[in-house]
Amino acid sequence: MPSNFRTIINWIFEVYYWLLIIRILFPLVRLGRTPSPVILTIRRIVYAVTEPVLAPIRNLLNPISLGTGLQLDVSPIVAMILLRFVNSMIGRLF
Repeated sequence: MPSNFRTIINWIFEVYYWLLIIRILFPLVRLGRTPSPVILTIRRIVYAVTEPVLAPIRNLLNPISLGTGLQLDVSPIVAMILLRFVNSMIGRLF
């Protein structure tokens, strides 16, 4: 039983980790003048799922200023590190 539970937990953390990567990549990809409704739906889902974790981190850590109005939001990176840490702690329990 614990092995199955551990596998499910690993899968959940892995999926969330990849959702964060997708969240990081979305602003880097130009969607064009008329983006596909499917892409927009995926984007909305990814943002809706990841924002509850990123918002508190963003409230604690201000974006890093890169000059000339550019800012780097480090909350996804911090969330990814925290996810790996929490996942490894859960792994030690089970």
